Amino acid sequence: MTSRTSTRIRISVVAVCVVAFPAAARAQEIQGFAKNGLYVGATAVPQFKFDGVTFDGSSIYREVGGDEILLLPSLDSKSTVRGIVGYRLTRGSFEVSYERLKQTATFLGLPGEATFRAFNFDERIYAFTRKRIQPYGLAGYSLPSLTIKDGSFLHDRVGDGTYNGHGLNLEAGATVFPIPRVGISTGYRYRMMWFGSATGVTNTTRELRPRFRETAGSLSISAFVTF
Repeated sequence: MTSRTSTRIRISVVAVCVVAFPAAARAQEIQGFAKNGLYVGATAVPQFKFDGVTFDGSSIYREVGGDEILLLPSLDSKSTVRGIVGYRLTRGSFEVSYERLKQTATFLGLPGEATFRAFNFDERIYAFTRKRIQPYGLAGYSLPSLTIKDGSFLHDRVGDGTYNGHGLNLEAGATVFPIPRVGISTGYRYRMMWFGSATGVTNTTRELRPRFRETAGSLSISAFVTF
């Protein structure tokens, strides 16, 4: 083989590599219709309230071996918004969200005030990822907290009562992508919550056994932008 022929072969190999590498790279980057990456957004919940499994508006919690009392009021329905930060890959996304909501709390017909807070850690799995409309299922973990203003009593002392726990989020719905960077979702979310501790007027945290269970179901409407 002459040196000229060898040179031509090397040039040909290099040329093929130059052409083939971008094609291979593009093949590795093939993804669904939606853009992958970091996204931020918000979820609107038109009506949120507990189902009243434990917080029924007429029950109380009394300290075991003591006199401290915490109320278990019912909560009125109210709209709320939670902020979202997440990261999307082709088949799924992981997101963290936070919400804070003030509600009317009613105990034995008397109105009061309650504040619900929750951190949520959710995973969405999408179907038909190359389509503009993508059904999804969601499962996640939550850290809920509920504070009842003046909801704790000990003799002549009055203070707030706070319940803390953990929960499970389940949601099913569909996301529409007008453009790859923007998504709009509508789904139904069902929450199961177990409050395992309570703090009252004495600022002493007490374990609740059995845990106070609550549920809540609501429509969720989300919009987000991917960077």
